[in-house]
Amino acid sequence: MRKAKFIQADVFSDSPFGGNPVVVVPDPGTMSSDQMQRVARGMTIAETSFVVPPTDALAHFALRCYTPTTEVVYSGHQLLGTAYVLAEEGRIDLAADTTEINVQIGDSVRPVTLHSEGGRITRVSTLARPAEFVRDLAPGHYSALAAALSIDPMEVLHAGLPVQLVRTGLACLIVPVDSMYTVRSLMPVGQSLDDLLHDLGGECLLAFSRDTLAPGNDVHVRVFAPPLGVEEDPATGAANGALAAYLLRHGAIEANEQGIVGLRCEQGSEMGRPSLIEIEVDANTRPARVRVGGRVARSIEGTVFY
Repeated sequence: MRKAKFIQADVFSDSPFGGNPVVVVPDPGTMSSDQMQRVARGMTIAETSFVVPPTDALAHFALRCYTPTTEVVYSGHQLLGTAYVLAEEGRIDLAADTTEINVQIGDSVRPVTLHSEGGRITRVSTLARPAEFVRDLAPGHYSALAAALSIDPMEVLHAGLPVQLVRTGLACLIVPVDSMYTVRSLMPVGQSLDDLLHDLGGECLLAFSRDTLAPGNDVHVRVFAPPLGVEEDPATGAANGALAAYLLRHGAIEANEQGIVGLRCEQGSEMGRPSLIEIEVDANTRPARVRVGGRVARSIEGTVFY
């Protein structure tokens, strides 16, 4: 039997056991794909990342990202959490204020910025993939959507924005809801939601309201991803990046004089893991450049046997 060290980092939180946990295995050695999947399943949290040698010369390191049921081609919080862990472990040299690194996931290389003060990492951010607006859900299908979420379809209609499938690495069905109370009371019917997302080509559903728990935040969000084996996710970088691009496209947020939009997305309170995802959108570019970031806290360290 072999063993490997793991570290859990809680992404989009400034304290342990908030945010979205990712288990990082910095040195998986010769662990096979099947063994990685078995480890990810055994961890029982949403996602586990394995640091492997890059095949692209531009990358500092490469990641393989797993949910309990499958390998995924991109995960924003795994990317941020793993960069944080490797920097904390001394495997990334920090510059004075910001350190730029490149991380390979699959065939793509993603940029990550580590923000630091006095050698301490204060924030981690990355550029999201450009948003692709795939399709709208016709209002005639709102009843099936509402039934899958256990709400009145009028809560979606009254929100005044379309239900739309947006892809930024993950294909996310974005569902506007009229009130935060309704978002907080959502009770997804697992198989119905899974079937709906499968029919649309979606991997997760993000429901949001413009009402928030904290006055300084902009949207209250919940994300469900049954096709990925995740009933509910406490913080989802890729999905919130898609939400920011969606809100800008539909005129629900406006850029300042410099063409920049900031969006503070609260998520995870319903799961007891409050999270804050900080989004910055540069509306001067086409497509708009979306940067996703937040704080990270280290919470658990140990050894896994496989």
